[in-house]
Amino acid sequence: MYFCLITTTQLMAKKKTRTPKKPKTPRKKLSFALSKQQQILLGSFLFFLGVAMIFSFVSYFFTWQADQTAIGEFTERELETKNWLKKFGTNVGHFFIYKGFGLAAFNIAFLITLSGVYYFFNFTKKQLRRFWIWGILVMIWVSVALGFFYEKSSMISGVIGYEINDLLQD
Repeated sequence: MYFCLITTTQLMAKKKTRTPKKPKTPRKKLSFALSKQQQILLGSFLFFLGVAMIFSFVSYFFTWQADQTAIGEFTERELETKNWLKKFGTNVGHFFIYKGFGLAAFNIAFLITLSGVYYFFNFTKKQLRRFWIWGILVMIWVSVALGFFYEKSSMISGVIGYEINDLLQD
C-alpha cells in the first residue's frame, strides 16, 4: 500500500487575513478658480498689456508708413522702427488697426485694461462680462460705420470694417 504523508498545514486551509479597505477619498474637483496671488498677477499682466496696446495703436497712426518694412521681422536685430514700442508695437498695431478693426480696435485695448483692473482688485466679473459683450458689438458697429464713410482709407475702418461694409452694400 501506498501511504501518503500529509502534513497538518496542508490539511488546514490557510486563513486569509483581509486588511480593511481604506475608505476612498473623493477626488478633488477640477477648479479653475484663481487664487488671490494668481488674480493679482493676471490682473497686472492684462493691465500692462492693455496699456501697451494703447501706446502701440496711437504710435502706429503716426509711424505706419515708416514701419511697413518691419512688419513680421522679429528676428532682424538691426532693423529699427519708429513706433514707441518698437517691433512689438508695429506688429500689434498693424494686426489690430490695419488688418483688424481700425480706430475701433481701441475698444479691445480698453477692454483688456479694464479686465486687468477687475482681476487685480477682485471685482465681480458679471459687470465685466457685460462690458465685453457691448464693447465687441460697438467695436464691430463702429468699424463697419467707418468703412461706410471712409471707403478709400482702410486705416480708419480696418480691413474687417471695410469688407463687412462692402458685403452689406452688395
